[in-house]
Amino acid sequence: MSQTRELAAAIDIGTSHTRAILGRFTSDNKLDVLAFSEVVTQGVRNGVVVNIDDAADSIRKAVSVLERATNLKVKKLYAGISGQKIGNRPYQGIVKGMSDEARRHAVQPGEKIYHLVPTEYMVDGEREINKPVGIAGRRIDATFNIILASDNYEKNLTRAIEKAGFELALVFINPFVQGTACLSQDEKEAGVVLLDMGAGTTGISLYYENKLRLALELPFGGNVISNDIKEGCNIIPRHAEMVKVNCGFAMTELAPENKVAQIPEVEGWPGKEISFKSLAGIIQARVEEIMEWVNFQLESSGYVDKLGAGIVLTGKGAGLNGLDKVVSYMTGLDVRYGKPIVAMKEQLFNEQLATPASANLLGILIHGLINSRNLKYPAGMVDPIVQEEAPKAEPVKRKTRGFSDLVGKFKDGFDNLFEEPDHK
Repeated sequence: MSQTRELAAAIDIGTSHTRAILGRFTSDNKLDVLAFSEVVTQGVRNGVVVNIDDAADSIRKAVSVLERATNLKVKKLYAGISGQKIGNRPYQGIVKGMSDEARRHAVQPGEKIYHLVPTEYMVDGEREINKPVGIAGRRIDATFNIILASDNYEKNLTRAIEKAGFELALVFINPFVQGTACLSQDEKEAGVVLLDMGAGTTGISLYYENKLRLALELPFGGNVISNDIKEGCNIIPRHAEMVKVNCGFAMTELAPENKVAQIPEVEGWPGKEISFKSLAGIIQARVEEIMEWVNFQLESSGYVDKLGAGIVLTGKGAGLNGLDKVVSYMTGLDVRYGKPIVAMKEQLFNEQLATPASANLLGILIHGLINSRNLKYPAGMVDPIVQEEAPKAEPVKRKTRGFSDLVGKFKDGFDNLFEEPDHK
């Protein structure tokens, strides 16, 4: 396989930022990232594409950075789907032909199945079998966790990507891939929740006994916190986001005493000062509300008492000071910040990617590379950019006198010497 055919391009279209990445697996199975980009997102609300043209412009800008950095032309993209209509549904049946049966009977109008995750196998009625391969039996049944979403999510995403000039290679549900780069096998075995705090959504991925038991998204994230700050402090949205990122604390007790954030005057809005304590009070109230929804989902799953590895925080919103302490207090579980644990080749982007915000993007890329590797005839996703050569100028033809012309002129001149004029 040629080097360009080993490459895959992935894009994470978030509510606030769009990130793109181009990479491959090395011969020793490390992740080699050739290019990375991040631009501000337009046309996306709560993780869902709502304006095709604006979203396409964001995609085009992000991918063009990859192309310029590598001198490659990207043709296809792997992408992820977000949205509050991501759901989970259990399904049980005979393994043979089960995939088709599940797709026929488990889907409601307007839904599409994206992932079938086996959670348990049964051989001749014997339950709790993780791997039925090698076990003798007459009948194998299985229980699957079906992960589905509104089919409109993919339709709008596809239109935006195509309008940007690319093709959608394959799409994944974001909570399905987020744990790939940041969770160890031991954590998945013991029971763990990956909580991805985005700008427009909060993703939940719950693993137990090394199987994905729950994958969904809540329709709110960091943007509702910024909006609360805007309304509570009577400032413009840009300043609300700025003070949240630079001065915000998720817990009032952690905010420093007698310290204020300076809000500059702009376009008739008077400048003002906001105390860190008051700001933290607004943030904590909203974070606690989000965590109440998270707790409800965890308790409904039936696995809340089996999460031995606790909660791992990822996403750009995870950078809020003291968020881990609020999450631990609200859930009663151990909490840590997630960073990529996948082996990566030394390159320029390690520092940019070694953050909780990169979980989703790296997850999409890894699953895309695995998908390409499993294809019998993988289609190339990128092409080298061939520089067009300037047309060569035709050589200037010099006017040369032929030998016959010279002889002819010499002969004419010689004859004229002996020719007498008529008047003589």
